[in-house]
Amino acid sequence: MVKVDMPNDSNTKFEIQKWLKKYSIAHTPFQSKDDLLFLVSENKKNVIDQERAAYKEKKLQEQAQKEKDALKAATAAAKSSYKSSSSSSNSSSSTSSATSTRSLVSPFKKIQIVNGKVLSASSISVAAFDDSSSVATTSSLTVPLKIINKPRNKLNLIDRIENNTLHVFISSTFKDMIGERDHLIKVVFPAINLRCKAKNLTIVPVDLRWGLTKEETTVKGQIELCLKQMDKCPIMISVVGERFGWIPNEYKLSSNDSADPVTQYLSSLPLGESITSIETRYGLSCHKTKHSVALFRDSSSLATTPQIQDHFGEKVEESKTKLVAFKEHIKSDAHCTVLDGYPCKYIGVDKQTQQHCVGNLQAFGDFVINQMMDIIELEFPNPIELLNAAQQEEKHHSLYQTNKAQYYWGREAFQKKLLDHIHNNKSVSLDKIAIVYGEPGCGKSSSLSNLVTKLEALNTPKTYLVLSHYVGCSGESTNVPNILERFSTKICKQLKINHEIPTNLEMLRTEFPKILQKASKLVKNIVIVIDDLDELSTQNQSHQMEWLPDTTDLPSNCFVLTSCDQNKTCWDYLHLRTKIPHTFYLSPLEMTDRSIITTHTLDRYSKRLEPKQLDRLVAKTHAKFPLYIQLVCEELRVIGNYDKLNSIIQKIPDTIDQLIVSILLRLEDDFGRDLIKKTLCFIALSRYGLLESELLDLLREKGTPLSFVQWAPLLIAISPLLRNGFNTSKSITFFHAQVAKVIIQKYLPTEKSVIVAHTQLADYYQNQCHGTVDGSSKKWNGTLLKPFVELPYHLTCAKRFDWLANLFQDLIFVETKFKLKLGRDLLENMLLAITETQSPTLSGERWTGLNFSSSNLVQDIYNFVQYQAHNIERYPLVVAQQAYNLPDDSVCHSVADRHLWQTKAPHFKWLNKPQLSDFVIASLAGHEDFVRCALYREDGNMIASCSDDRSIRIWSGETGALVRVFPKLHTDKITNLQWRGNNNLVTVSRDKRVVLWDEYGKVLHEFNGHSQAVWGVAVSGDGRRIASASWDMTCIVWDIASKQIAFTLTGHTNKLSAVAYSPDSRLIATGCWSGIVIIWDAVTGKQLQSTKVSDTTILYLMFSPDEMLLSASCVDSFTHILARRNNWSKEIAKLEGHKEAVISSRWSADGKFIVSCSDDKTVRVFDCADWSQASVMTGHSGRIISAAFHPNSSKRRIITAATDKFIKIWDPKLGYSVTQAHQGHRKGVSTLQYDHENDILYSLSDDHTIRSWTDFQRNDLLVPGNTYENINWKKFKLLDPQIFGSLSLAFAIVSNVGTVLQYCMDKKTMIKRLPDTVKCTAFTITDNDSLFAVADPEGVVYVYDVATFEEVYRNRHGFVVNELAFSPCSTYLAASDGKGTITILKSGGLADKTYHQCAYLTLEPMSAITSIKWSGDSSSSSSSSSEIDTRYMAVGTVDGSIHIFDVKRSFYVHRVTTNVHAFGIRSMAFSPSSKYLFTASLDKTAILWNVETMTIVSVFPLFSIATSNILFFKDIQNVPTVILSDYTGKIHHLKLIGVNE
Repeated sequence: MVKVDMPNDSNTKFEIQKWLKKYSIAHTPFQSKDDLLFLVSENKKNVIDQERAAYKEKKLQEQAQKEKDALKAATAAAKSSYKSSSSSSNSSSSTSSATSTRSLVSPFKKIQIVNGKVLSASSISVAAFDDSSSVATTSSLTVPLKIINKPRNKLNLIDRIENNTLHVFISSTFKDMIGERDHLIKVVFPAINLRCKAKNLTIVPVDLRWGLTKEETTVKGQIELCLKQMDKCPIMISVVGERFGWIPNEYKLSSNDSADPVTQYLSSLPLGESITSIETRYGLSCHKTKHSVALFRDSSSLATTPQIQDHFGEKVEESKTKLVAFKEHIKSDAHCTVLDGYPCKYIGVDKQTQQHCVGNLQAFGDFVINQMMDIIELEFPNPIELLNAAQQEEKHHSLYQTNKAQYYWGREAFQKKLLDHIHNNKSVSLDKIAIVYGEPGCGKSSSLSNLVTKLEALNTPKTYLVLSHYVGCSGESTNVPNILERFSTKICKQLKINHEIPTNLEMLRTEFPKILQKASKLVKNIVIVIDDLDELSTQNQSHQMEWLPDTTDLPSNCFVLTSCDQNKTCWDYLHLRTKIPHTFYLSPLEMTDRSIITTHTLDRYSKRLEPKQLDRLVAKTHAKFPLYIQLVCEELRVIGNYDKLNSIIQKIPDTIDQLIVSILLRLEDDFGRDLIKKTLCFIALSRYGLLESELLDLLREKGTPLSFVQWAPLLIAISPLLRNGFNTSKSITFFHAQVAKVIIQKYLPTEKSVIVAHTQLADYYQNQCHGTVDGSSKKWNGTLLKPFVELPYHLTCAKRFDWLANLFQDLIFVETKFKLKLGRDLLENMLLAITETQSPTLSGERWTGLNFSSSNLVQDIYNFVQYQAHNIERYPLVVAQQAYNLPDDSVCHSVADRHLWQTKAPHFKWLNKPQLSDFVIASLAGHEDFVRCALYREDGNMIASCSDDRSIRIWSGETGALVRVFPKLHTDKITNLQWRGNNNLVTVSRDKRVVLWDEYGKVLHEFNGHSQAVWGVAVSGDGRRIASASWDMTCIVWDIASKQIAFTLTGHTNKLSAVAYSPDSRLIATGCWSGIVIIWDAVTGKQLQSTKVSDTTILYLMFSPDEMLLSASCVDSFTHILARRNNWSKEIAKLEGHKEAVISSRWSADGKFIVSCSDDKTVRVFDCADWSQASVMTGHSGRIISAAFHPNSSKRRIITAATDKFIKIWDPKLGYSVTQAHQGHRKGVSTLQYDHENDILYSLSDDHTIRSWTDFQRNDLLVPGNTYENINWKKFKLLDPQIFGSLSLAFAIVSNVGTVLQYCMDKKTMIKRLPDTVKCTAFTITDNDSLFAVADPEGVVYVYDVATFEEVYRNRHGFVVNELAFSPCSTYLAASDGKGTITILKSGGLADKTYHQCAYLTLEPMSAITSIKWSGDSSSSSSSSSEIDTRYMAVGTVDGSIHIFDVKRSFYVHRVTTNVHAFGIRSMAFSPSSKYLFTASLDKTAILWNVETMTIVSVFPLFSIATSNILFFKDIQNVPTVILSDYTGKIHHLKLIGVNE
C-alpha cells in the first residue's frame, strides 16, 4: 500500500511549493496559496501513480539483482568460453586468401565479399550461399547451414511504396530473441541501407518489440493492430528459436467488420496459436503481396549452457509439439525461403533489458543481407526515381480526391447543375467563375471531387483539361503560389506548351492567364476546380482573391468552380468583382439521398440496416448532412451486438456537435480522458496538422514515449475523425473543421486553457527548432521548416509576448528564418505581435517576465528587418552585420553588438559610419512600368499606387505588403490618382476616363467627357465633387451624387496638366503648359484670378492645409509659392535646390514642410518657416514622379514613386543635427592608394580631384589633407619618391585619352609620357615601381621601365586585352582578353626584365574577366615586395564568378565559386596573409571569403551603392583593415574583427 502525504490548509506556502517541486509540478512563486492547493488537488492522482511506479520499480530492481547474483557464475563461464572461441575464429580468419576477397568499409560492421557475396570479416568463412546448393558449411562452426530455397515472384512493390521507403516486418518471440533483433536493427539493416542508397531506397524495419501478454490481450484489437502493422510491410522476416511464445486465450477484435481481411483471418484462425505463430501464418497467407524469409536457430548452439535452457527453450510439451508443427508449416510454404539452423553463442545478460542474450550471429546476418538484396534486385532492378516536391504534391491531391470521391453517392441533380455550368454556359450575363457553398458538413469537397473524377473518366484527347486543387490536403496546398505554379506546370507539361513558369507570385499572377490563353486553343474545355478557399493561408493576402484571374482574363472555354462558406472573406471579395460569380447552393440531403448514402457507406463494412432502422436513422435532425451520416456509420460499424442496435440508434444524438461529443465520451471510456484530451487538442490547435512523430513527442510523459501498445489502438480509434484515417505517413488532421471546433469547445472552454495548450506546442516547436527533444541546446540548428513557422504562431496564440520579444531579438533565429526562406513570414509574425501588444483589449497573460515597453524594441527590430528584408534574403548571415552597421545609439546596434560579442563571429567594425540611419525605410516592388503616383490613405493604413502598366495596387501602410491589385479597367497609362476619404479612390488616365473605385477594386462609376488624356485630378474636401484636368484645355467638375458634370472650367489656352481643390472645397486651382495658374470659385465655376508663374509647364498644384498658400511645381526646377493675402497674384517664395524639373510638391498635414521630387532623382524637404532646405534624399535610380507625406504628421514619413518602377518610403530625419562631415568625394572614386610610411590615404574621383586623408590609422573619421583639382584621370599610382630624387610625390596615371604619363604633384608638371600612338585599354604597375604595362586596342601588351620609359617587352595577346596585373616582385604578368582566357607572362629575373609566356588559362565556364588580383600585393601588406610570397591568383568575371588559381602548382585551379555575386566582380583584395579574399560586385555587396575553402566568412553590404575599390592591410596595431570606396564617392574605413590573420 502506497501512502502519500498531501499538503493542506495547515501547511505554509513554502511547504506547498516544496512539495510541488518534489513531484515536478509546474508552478510560479507568484501564485497564491489557494492556487497552489488547487494544483495539489488537480495532481493528486498523478502523484499517487508516481509513488506506485517508484515502489514497483524498487521491487523490480531488487528482484533483478537477485537474478544477477544467481546467474553470475554461469555468465562468467559462458563469456570465457565465447572469448576463447572468438580468438580461435579470428586466427583462422586471418589466414584466408587475400586474392579472393575485398573489404568494404562500413560504419556499422566490417564485412567481406567473397565471389560477390557478403560475408563477415570475423570467424565465419561460409563459402557464399550458393542457390544451387541447399547446404553450406563453415570451418569454424561444425553445424551445417541448411538453406531451403523457394521461388520468388515479382510483386511490383515499386507501385506500393511511399516516399521511397520499404518497410520490413520482424516477427519473433521476444525475450529469447533480443540478440537477433539487436543484430538486425544495429548491424544488418544499416548495412542494407548502405547498399540501397544507389537504388534511392530506404529500408525501415518494423520491430514492435512486444510480445503480447495476457493483460495486453484483454484490450480489444491488440492482435488485430499488430497484423495491420504487417499490412504496411511487403517483406516479413520470421525468426524462430526453441520457444513457441505466448498463447492468448482469445483473439479480441475492435469491430466485427467482416470485410476487413485481418478480421476475416483472425475469425477463421483456431485458438491455440501463439502471437508469433499468428503473425507468421498471416504473413505467409499474404504471399501475393508479401515476400517472406524465415530463420531457425540451431538447437544445439546453446546446448553447452544448460543453466539458461529454461530461458531459451519450452517447458510445456504441448508447446514443443506446436513449435515443431509451426516450423514444418513454414518449411512447407511454397514461397518462403528458410535458413534452418543458424549458429549462435550465449554471451550473457543484456545491459539494457537485463535479459539473457546470444551473439556470434554473423551467418544469421549474412543470410538476411543476401535474401534482402535478392528481393530488392528482383523488385527494383533500376534506381527509383526520387519524387520531387511537385510530384509529392500531386500525389497528395490525387489521394485526397480519391478518398473524398469514394464517399459520394446520390445528388445526381446537383452534379448535373455543375456539368451544365461547364457545358451550357453561353450566357454573357453568367460568370465563368462559380462558387459551391452550403452549411458545414454538407459535402462540398466530396461533390467537387466526384465531379473531377467524372470529368477525368470522360476525358478524351483535347476534350477536357481538368485542373483541380484541394486546399488543406498538404502543408503547401494552402499557399497561392503553389496553386498557380501547379496549374501552370500541369498545363505546359500535358499540352506540351513552351512557356517559362516563374516562381514569384506577382509574375505567376501575370503569366497564368497567358498560359490559359495558349491552352484554350488546344483543348475544347478547361475546368479549374479549387476546393475550400477559406483554408488558404493568410500570406500574400490570399483571401482577397486577387490571384484568381478575372472573368475578362479567362479564355471563353475556361470555367472555374470553387467552394467556400458564405459571407467569409473569400466570398465577399469574389462578390466585389465586376461580374458577380455564379453560385450553387448545396442543399441538405433529401430523404432518398440520405438512405442511399447511409446504405452505401455501411456496405463498405459489410453492414446493413433493416428498413425501419434505416428510416429512424435518416430521420435524425442532422442526417441531412453527409458529415453526420459518415460519423454515424463509423460508430455503428464497431458495434458487435446486433440485439442492441435498435436502442443504440435511438440514443444516437440528433446533431453533428452532439454526435462528436458522444464519440469523444466513448473514446474517454476506452483510453482515459487525459490521453484523449491531449491527443485531440494538440491536433485541433495545430494549423496544418501534426506528423505522427510530432504527436508522439507531444504525448511523452516525463521523457517516456507512448508505447505502441497504447498508440496503435488509440490511432485506430480516432482514425474515423482523421482526414487520412489510419495512414500516418501524412499529417494527422481532422477531416472536417467542425470536429476541431467541437473538441476545442469541449476540452478548452476558457482562454486560459487555450493559452496553456498553445504554450505546450510552442515549447515543443522551440525544441524542434534547436534540433533537440528536451531543449538542452539553444543553437537554432534544427533542419525542419515547420517548427520555425509554427513557433511564433503558437507563441502569439498563447499571448507569450515576452517570449516573442526575446525571440525576435535573437539574431540567429532571424538569420535562420531567412535561410529557410521564411523572411516574409517573420515580418508577419513581428507585425502581429506588435499589433496585439498595442491593442487596448489584450487579455490573458501579458508580457510576463519582460516590461511591456519592450514592444518598442520589437518595433525597432521590425523596422530594421522590413527595410533589409530583400537584402537578408540573399545573404541571411548578414543580419548581425547590418544591424551592427546602424548608429551606435540604436536598439538594433546594441542587439547586434551583444550577439557578436557572445558568438565571436567574424565581422566588420565600420569606423566612419554615419551616426544617422538610412533615409529609406522600405522599397515596394511590383509595378511593371513607371509608377506615376503613390499616396497614403487619410488614415495612413493603406497606400494606393498607379502605373503606366495600367494597374492600380493597394499596399499595407504598416508593412508595405501588397494587399490587392485592381482589375485593369483603364486601356492606357494611368496618369494620377487621389483618395476620396478612406473608402474610395479616383484615377485618371490617358484613355480620357475618370474612374471612381471602392477600396476593394469595385468600379462605382466611370466619368466620360474629356476628349484628350487626363493628367490632373483633385477631390473636394467634403468628398462631393471631383475635378479633372485634361490636355483638351478644360477642367471638368463632376458631381458624385448625380454622376453628372457640375460645370466645365475653360479659360486656359494650352493643355492642362494640374488641378487642386482647397481643403474647404471653396476654391479650385488649375495649371497648364504655359505656366499659368487660374484660381476658380469651386461653387459657381467663376474665374477669380489668373497668374503667370513660370515660362514652363506647371506639373502639380496643391493648397496648404490652412488654405492660405498654393504650391506650383514647374519644369523650370523650382517650386513656386503663391499666397491668398496677395490674391494669388504674386509669388512669395521660390524653393530652389533641384537641378531639373520639379514634378510634384506636396504639403505635410500640419503645413510645416513641403516635399518635392524631381527629374534629378532627388527628394527635397523644405521648412515652411523660412523656406530653407531641411533634407535631401537620394535612392531612386530613375526620375521621381510623385512625393507625399504620411497623413500623420507625427510619423514624418514620405512616400515616393519613380520611373525605376519602385515605390520607396523614407524617414527624412527632420529635426536631426548631422555633424558628421561627408566622408569622401562628391562622385565615384576610381582609385585608392595608401601610403603606409606616412599614414596617408589618397583617392582619385570622377569629380576630377585627388584628395589626401592624413593620419588615416590614427582617426576613425577621415581627416582631409590636400586636394588636387582639375585632375582628368582614370587611374593613378603613388610612386617611390626615391626614384625621382628630391621630388616628394610622383604619380603614374592614365588620362581619359588613354595616354600614360608621369606627373609631379608638387610642381603640377608632367615629367614624361608615352607617345599618343599608344592608346591604353588596360594599365598596371609593379609594386616596386620598376615597371609598368599597358595594352592597346589591338591586343598588344607593352612593358616599360618606369624610370626611363624604355620598352622592355611587346607582344600581341588576343584581340582585346581588358585587364593587366603584375604579381608582387614582378615575377608574373597576367593579361586577359575579356573572353575568359588569361595569358601568364613570366620575367627572366632581376637582370633580364623581358617576359615570356609560361601559361595559358581558360576559365570554365568561360566568361568575360573584369578583375585580376594576386595574393601578397602591396595593397595587402606594408612589407617590402621582396618579402612577399605569391600563392594565389584570383580572377573575377562579369557573371559574378570567382576563380582561384594556385600559383605554386603551375596555376592549378584551386576553387571556383559561382552563383553568389549577382553581377560582375568590380574589385578584389587578398588579406595580408592570403587567408581571406574580399570581393566587391556591382550587386552592391562586398564578401569576405576563406580562400582555402571559398566559403563566406562575412558580408559587408552597402546595398544602396556598389563598391568600386578595396584596400586590405594591417594597421599599426596589427588589426586587419579594409578601405572601401563606392560609386557615390564615399570612402569607408573598416576593421575586421574576430578572424585569425
